[in-house]
Amino acid sequence: MKHLSLSVFMAICGSIAAAEDAESMRTFLFIGTSNSTAWEMQIANPGDRADSVKGGIEALGGELLSYYWGLGNGKNYITVSLPDDPTFIQAFYVSRLGDGLLDDYQMIELMSSSDMAVALERVSEIKAVDDVK
Repeated sequence: MKHLSLSVFMAICGSIAAAEDAESMRTFLFIGTSNSTAWEMQIANPGDRADSVKGGIEALGGELLSYYWGLGNGKNYITVSLPDDPTFIQAFYVSRLGDGLLDDYQMIELMSSSDMAVALERVSEIKAVDDVK
């Protein structure tokens, strides 16, 4: 019984820690347009790009959520969860700008639908103070 109780306690603590960790993370969509040099590298060495970036993101305390390619536009769409540290997030973004492999690169912070519902509820709070038309 002691082992069962300890297991339940540890499972609850682990769930709480995971929930706290999730709240200290922010989710971003990165959209990149590879240039001709990048395409040459990828054609010469085909492989799953998600596998090649996942380890680095995890080593930095983040999580690769998805990695997709746009059909017809050649862009990659990567969703990543990163620690809630604005200077780290900006450094993460800027680190890709000087590698000479992208023609275009965007970072968009994403929010959940439930967070958007809360934001919409707060619109009246903002308009009560600043209702510029």
